[in-house]
Amino acid sequence: MQSAKRTLRYILTFLAHWLSTVVLCAAQSFPSVNTGQPVNSIRLVLPAKSDTAVESIGRIFARQLSQRCDARTTTTGSAPLQVVLALEPGLGAESFRIADDGKDNIRIIGNDARGLLYGVGKFLRNSRYDQGGFTPGDWRGTSMPQGSFRALYAATHFMNFYEAAPVREVQAYVEDLGLWGANAVLLGLPAWDFKGFDDPAARRSLEHLRQILRAAKASGLQVGLTSCPNQGFADAPPATRASSFPDGLGRRGSFGVNCCPSSPAGHQYLLNLQGRLFDEFKDIGLDYVLFWPYDEGGCGCAECWPWGSRGFPKLSREVVQAARARFPGIKSILSTWCYDTPPAGEWEGLARFLESDQGWLNYIMADSHTDFPRYPLDQGVPGGLPLLNFPEISMYGRSPWGGFGANPLPARLAGLWKQTQGRLAGGMPYSEGIYADMNEVICLQLYWQKSRAADDILKEYLAFEFSPEVVEDLSQAVRLLEATWLERGPDSARAFALLQKAEARLTPRAKAAWRWRVLYLRGLIDSELFRRHDKMEGTVLKEAFDELTRIYHAENVHGMPVRPPQVSPAEH
Repeated sequence: MQSAKRTLRYILTFLAHWLSTVVLCAAQSFPSVNTGQPVNSIRLVLPAKSDTAVESIGRIFARQLSQRCDARTTTTGSAPLQVVLALEPGLGAESFRIADDGKDNIRIIGNDARGLLYGVGKFLRNSRYDQGGFTPGDWRGTSMPQGSFRALYAATHFMNFYEAAPVREVQAYVEDLGLWGANAVLLGLPAWDFKGFDDPAARRSLEHLRQILRAAKASGLQVGLTSCPNQGFADAPPATRASSFPDGLGRRGSFGVNCCPSSPAGHQYLLNLQGRLFDEFKDIGLDYVLFWPYDEGGCGCAECWPWGSRGFPKLSREVVQAARARFPGIKSILSTWCYDTPPAGEWEGLARFLESDQGWLNYIMADSHTDFPRYPLDQGVPGGLPLLNFPEISMYGRSPWGGFGANPLPARLAGLWKQTQGRLAGGMPYSEGIYADMNEVICLQLYWQKSRAADDILKEYLAFEFSPEVVEDLSQAVRLLEATWLERGPDSARAFALLQKAEARLTPRAKAAWRWRVLYLRGLIDSELFRRHDKMEGTVLKEAFDELTRIYHAENVHGMPVRPPQVSPAEH
């Protein structure tokens, strides 16, 4: 009885804290110092004993200001505005508070390093960046994340942006998403591209991944690897190869290098490969490992099939043991991507597999190319584990992916989010490139506060990245761009007119930033193609596509549709 009362008190205390947090997030706003006039310099005060993460957060703060306005950041001397960064445990994991201080002007307080990063992000987003300098915003309050896993999955393959761009650009993008609430970054090695770990191309790819994850760790984020656990290198021995499996809908994918974990040769090969892969990141330290069943993955032999309920969870459990031997605190996630497409009894089989043993697993991830899968919503999550989503924010609707510029999908994402009925513990959008940035941010903020409207997140994004003055015009433009994503029409021209109107009110820095260019070029391209009845020709289109190619570093893209179209400037 006493234990039950203690449990009840704990629950009531937690609910009271949670409700107060939501109220503060939604409503608490007080006048801030220096809101009337912009300042040209800010003194940033770090804690007396700053670690690498806090110093990194200070650098991110300074970088954001220098990108957006002429105000400079200093850590010494005097300035019209002083922003104090502080760590004060007790707010709740990853939480932050922004408050005024009569002496220090503005204090951004994190429960921990990640909380401090998110507080800096909220402060920066609520502020203004004009020709005259920086004007601090007036948002004050405390905020606590509701979703425990809020990740960026940067697909590093086919020479898309994440693989082809200079590593510093990718690192900066990771930091930017940290400001929006991401708490983890996961990457994968495209093993099918390489002939083993000693292939020079594999060594370059591994070092690229290491540099991205190292930067994420430096700013306080968690890091992890994604893995199709039965995927081999291109030179995997013939004796290890997997058997074919049903793929009537063409969604499960195969590059021909899947291996069979039920054969002795394949089993040993895969465990050696996964163990060596983990060893490549021992000095960085991994916090997560995530396993994919398909695209790439799978084996159709009698011992492995149905893959999602037999060979896949069995092999994943063994690989988790190898990971925990190297990283004792690592958390594991099992994806159910493309389960039962077509039906093979995979969901039911996985539920039976986890009935007696789910201690090796921390999360189940579910999603699909279309609507959210019904099984975990109607029948419950296998093993009773927390549920994550994997929204497709990059490939939906058009090919080449990102080839026409930004692809904002706020209404679609809001609809998919509504289907999950508040049951998610977070998620990890599938990102093929920076053109999906708006979609990534909407997902991250939904994980942060489950009841928040996608349209509200969109408006915060537009005000921060472009200008508060153009939010209404750009909101309308984005709605029109989404409405014409699957089929261009007269609204394509209306959207571009709104973009042109907004551009006239932007600062030179905002107009030159890649986020504006990919949005503006999307409007220009769609409007021009509508005018030309979809004829891919002419100088306007060529210059627009060429600029997107440069922004994405897509000059050497291969293998998949991630390069913008190449058109002739000549008109026929």
